[in-house]
Amino acid sequence: MTPSFLCAMFLFMRKKLTLASIFLAAWVFSPFLFASAALSGAELHITPDGKVSVKGVKVFQKAGSNFYARVYWGDVFLRLTVVTNDSTKIIKKYGEHSTVNEIKEGDMLDIEGKFPSSSDTFIITASYIKNFSLEKQSLETSGTVLYSNASADEFTMKTHKGNIIKVTTAAVDMKRGIIPVTAAQLLPGEKVTLARGTYDYSSDTLYADTVQIHQNRGVFYPRNFSGKITAIPGSSLPLDIAVKAEGKDYTVKLSQNTSLLNRNREAVVFSRFLVGDSVRFYGAIREDNLSVIDNILILRNMSL
Repeated sequence: MTPSFLCAMFLFMRKKLTLASIFLAAWVFSPFLFASAALSGAELHITPDGKVSVKGVKVFQKAGSNFYARVYWGDVFLRLTVVTNDSTKIIKKYGEHSTVNEIKEGDMLDIEGKFPSSSDTFIITASYIKNFSLEKQSLETSGTVLYSNASADEFTMKTHKGNIIKVTTAAVDMKRGIIPVTAAQLLPGEKVTLARGTYDYSSDTLYADTVQIHQNRGVFYPRNFSGKITAIPGSSLPLDIAVKAEGKDYTVKLSQNTSLLNRNREAVVFSRFLVGDSVRFYGAIREDNLSVIDNILILRNMSL
């Protein structure tokens, strides 16, 4: 045999052994790895230019803005070191912007990035991180009250997108118009013009910091009222008297210029007004207090 023939045989055998080794490894390991990947949902992709995409990364330890993590395929795992910088884009599960400070041990991530130059270990310089463990994020919405739960300081609403959510109001600035209200005062069908706070997708709960309920402006238009006097805490004007009108208790603010008339529209003195008398008056409910009627020009005593 000539030296050139021996060399050719060696190269041929080495090529055969290399190919055989590759196919043997694929046959032994790939069924296990692919089955485990399907079970765990983890994926790892590396392009020839060193770009890396990893899904199903579990954070094990943080070190400042960097962290150590693992990717699992059943009982097999791969250790990763993930490096972040100012250009790393980090988002929560539902797309809201996040920061590396919100990443904690045990979080599950998807990561995209690349290998740093001259790296001989599995280090990823991350350009994009999605944190699937962060299921709370800011939300502004509107909708309609379905029902309230006064004991829990919360109500349930249907949003303008059609989904049903719970809104907690224990520490909320909630107003109907400009008047503060509680969950117990909300009625089914009322319009929520704004509900803002932190939304937990796992429980469909909005932990609100601001809730604005629509107030019908027509309530404040001046009009005629009829009712009965329930209290007269004085003997001369100006004075606030209590009147039950339209099934509600009101404070009616009488000024020095309020005209006092009987049912025949004749002037009378205030001393003739008694508790239980039927009265009519024209005024407007105050915007800052729905139980107060102001600007009373004429008060008629229909019992005189």
